[in-house]
Amino acid sequence: MTDTPEQPSQLLITQRVRNRIIEYLEVASDFAAQLEYQKNVPIAHVPTEVICEWNDWVSEQSRPAFTEPVFTVEEQAAIDQFHTVWDKVADETPDPLPELEVLMKSEPWRLLRGAASRALTVFNQRGRFSEDFEQF
Repeated sequence: MTDTPEQPSQLLITQRVRNRIIEYLEVASDFAAQLEYQKNVPIAHVPTEVICEWNDWVSEQSRPAFTEPVFTVEEQAAIDQFHTVWDKVADETPDPLPELEVLMKSEPWRLLRGAASRALTVFNQRGRFSEDFEQF
């Protein structure tokens, strides 16, 4: 299928989702990035964004699309491993979530950061893909 401005191909959409996952992992893996996000987007509650945004990009419905060539087997495993930690943290943190500065001192938030960092390392081996054309 040829890309048109009105209808990008499924492959291109999957590449864009991959890029959003990388962007998410960059924020989730870096407390300084979370604080910067909080400073620049004061209307957002960053802890809620970090918990909820993952589910925007990775859900039971979307995961079957995360296949090669856009997602390597290692990247698929990294998503699964991060998702396991994310799910545990989402269950273990209070609702409503406390302020970011409080969460950053908590063990669950540190676990989330570490898991995001490990997943990001895997994704950074190939990096982002084009938003405009199919790479495969």
